[in-house]
Amino acid sequence: MNIKAHMLRFGKLPAKAFQYFVNMLIFKLNRVSISGPWNINGQIYILNEGKIEIGINFNASSSKHSNPIGGDTVLRFVVRKDGRLVIGNRVGISNSTIVCWNNIEIGDCVYIGGGCKIWDTDFHSTNPFDRVHRGNINVKTAPIRLNDYAFIGGGSTILKGVTIGKNAVVAAGSVVTKSIPDNELWGGNPAKFIRKLTWPENI
Repeated sequence: MNIKAHMLRFGKLPAKAFQYFVNMLIFKLNRVSISGPWNINGQIYILNEGKIEIGINFNASSSKHSNPIGGDTVLRFVVRKDGRLVIGNRVGISNSTIVCWNNIEIGDCVYIGGGCKIWDTDFHSTNPFDRVHRGNINVKTAPIRLNDYAFIGGGSTILKGVTIGKNAVVAAGSVVTKSIPDNELWGGNPAKFIRKLTWPENI
């Protein structure tokens, strides 16, 4: 009997409470360290062979109904052995995929739009012999850092070795192949500098 059927035997739960229970179980089974409170609309997908830490007030969308702008239909965290994914406080992510073979750090108050991809690995060796005949060895990886208050527009891809600066904005649909300084707007494929961002002193 699956978890849902087992729970319904003892009384029906509201859908939101059931989602919370399932996501809590997913966190526990995957050894995720998460501080409360947190909110996930839908069911998260996690495959953790390394380390995942999530701060307080994590807010996520992880279903085809929870993000009307389109893109992916689930939020995925895939962390390979020796990988480390650290997510700060008050982070919001919608239906995106984060794959960590090395190290990915997301600062406080970072927003990541629907259908984004954050990969700190090339997944496959660029050497055809290594890729085909030697078990896909010598795959390149490099850490990724998204600093506080960064905003990643929907459908964007952040590749290995990239740092996104504090308050920086990545325009929707961008492919980011190199680091972005603080307080700058970048966009395109590959992403390029568009303009400086300035904020009132009282922010």
